[in-house]
Amino acid sequence: MFHGKEKLQRKSALERDSELSTYGLLLACTILALLICAMIAVLTADQGEPTTNLTTEATDISVEEYGNPSLITSNEDPLRAYIRFPQAGGFADSVIMSWANKTYADAEETIKVLRETDGSAQGEINIQSQSYTLGKKYASIVEQGMFSSTGLAHPTDVIRTFNLDVEHNVFLENSDILDMSKKENILSIIKSKILASAPDAGDYFADAAIDEWLNHLALDREGITVILERGVCLPAYLGSLRIELPYDELGDMLLLDKGAMTAASSHTTEPLQQTEPADAAATNIPSKASDIDPSKPMIALTFDDGPSKYTSRILDLLAQHKGRATFCVLGNLVESRPDIVKRAISLGNEVIGHSWDHRDLTKLTPEEIEEEILGTYNAIKSLGGTAKKMYRPPYGAVDDTLKEASAELGFSIIYWSLDTIDWKAESSADVYNAVMNDAEDKAIILCHDIYSETADAMESVIVELIDKGYQLVTVSELLENSGKSLEAGEVYFDGR
Repeated sequence: MFHGKEKLQRKSALERDSELSTYGLLLACTILALLICAMIAVLTADQGEPTTNLTTEATDISVEEYGNPSLITSNEDPLRAYIRFPQAGGFADSVIMSWANKTYADAEETIKVLRETDGSAQGEINIQSQSYTLGKKYASIVEQGMFSSTGLAHPTDVIRTFNLDVEHNVFLENSDILDMSKKENILSIIKSKILASAPDAGDYFADAAIDEWLNHLALDREGITVILERGVCLPAYLGSLRIELPYDELGDMLLLDKGAMTAASSHTTEPLQQTEPADAAATNIPSKASDIDPSKPMIALTFDDGPSKYTSRILDLLAQHKGRATFCVLGNLVESRPDIVKRAISLGNEVIGHSWDHRDLTKLTPEEIEEEILGTYNAIKSLGGTAKKMYRPPYGAVDDTLKEASAELGFSIIYWSLDTIDWKAESSADVYNAVMNDAEDKAIILCHDIYSETADAMESVIVELIDKGYQLVTVSELLENSGKSLEAGEVYFDGR
């Protein structure tokens, strides 16, 4: 949101005549009115902006997420899955969804074949999504992650990019983006940037499938991102690399309209400013932990996999009804929605980690576990988050190795006693019934703030739980007021 500045000009010449002319009187009145309006505007601004609005720093009208997040998830063995991809209600949805479904089906088939000879074979597919709308014309989606199984020595990369001309409803091919008659020049630029990032890669160039360097291109605000796949474009030990080709550096090798990418976007599906809730004043006053009565029933609502576009709506409801909850966030999403995380914290809610990218922590090394847990914890803490060392493991997957690693890091493990299974819900009624049918004192309830059905259900759930006498508290408040102390490496299911 941009604020312009108005300049008021006064005439400097004074009438020599002792009588003020009619024109001068009108001018003076006009200036006075403008000054009064300006003072009112300043005083109004000093009251503070509504807590549901994004901050100026967090708002970027030229680059926004494309569509709304959708998920393919499986929380059970033999294949744990977390595939995140956008849907925008447009021409590209069916293609993107088909790719996500096929990717999951291929992984499922691989595990099925492995289990024909090894009945204990298991796997995990984990794909994260980054997406942007650039100006009024273009959009770009990057799907990147990995597939691992007991039959593989190392995880394999999964990468797919989609570049769209949303003005004409077409997918962009590489030849629509770059002038392929200048391909050698483009590859030369990429090569120099690879060497700047990984000098040892030069020994590999002679045998590299250089043409495959252009397999995965994505439009970004500053330039074209080239994603180089592990073990295909470069030696596996280098991992996957991202190389940025600035638009200015590409010059006439770029075929797209660079100016169109920086124009104000008209394709975002999430408003930059959200509607103020009915009880706006309540959202400005955080609830206090001191209002808990340990002798009365209490419940801890928890929300996984955010922050998302639905988180603010749930925060509005909690604030309006003086409730609190615990939000278990993914580290790689915190930076994209820092305003939501900050607001959750400011309203007295608890924000804890849910790993960096939803990996099955029981399949990782102690070093990788540390990165997943501490990376997310530090991201939350940098935004003013709780100093309490707790996290919720993806898929609810816990084993002795994870407990030991958590104990060494000083973290407690937060589980749940009631799973709403809202990732399977077909309607808000499913989520509502899952909560209200089995809610009980000192329960920790698992929900996800990435589904519209869950946000819709909270309209009734929050009100009715309070009407039934439950205090809506954070997980740490629930445990502390139930006489439990947080111990590193321990798993907590409820407050009983």
